[in-house]
Amino acid sequence: MRRLRHILWIITALIFLGLSWLWDHLHPIITFIIRLIPLEGLKEAVRRFMDRLAPYPTLIVFLIPAVVHELMKVAAIWLFHKHLWISGILMYVAADIIGIALVAFLFETCKPKLLSIPWFAKLYGWFEAAHRWAHAQVAPLKAYIHQALVEAGLAGGHASVWAKLVALWKYTRRQSRAARAT
Repeated sequence: MRRLRHILWIITALIFLGLSWLWDHLHPIITFIIRLIPLEGLKEAVRRFMDRLAPYPTLIVFLIPAVVHELMKVAAIWLFHKHLWISGILMYVAADIIGIALVAFLFETCKPKLLSIPWFAKLYGWFEAAHRWAHAQVAPLKAYIHQALVEAGLAGGHASVWAKLVALWKYTRRQSRAARAT
């Protein structure tokens, strides 16, 4: 039971890190997309508007993209229901891009004001702590995989995924044989 719980915690950490990795890698792309939008005047007006708001109204404005995001996903599901698959996929992808772009823009604009709300700051601190915890949970697994790839001479990253999986499998077999021999 303890081993199963450990595996479930590692899976939870991997999911959390996967989402964080997506955010870390999509955030610059979304920021680039936002910069491409030729609406500097509108973006500056939004920044000035957000600067004038108190923290709680800022939070309400910050949550608007989440509502729009979810409504767009409902529309995508409706399109799927109507068997309009391509339109549904496009709506779903657009919802994610627009949702992430708006949240990223508003969070960068409003971060100090949002963190002035005690419970939001506590929630943000918890998120940061969870991020550090997930890294700590996955670090031994990453070290194990790295060691397997180093021993196979594949640590440079230029080998195929299949070759890396085979090397990891062989390393795991050698380790388990060595453990049984002692």
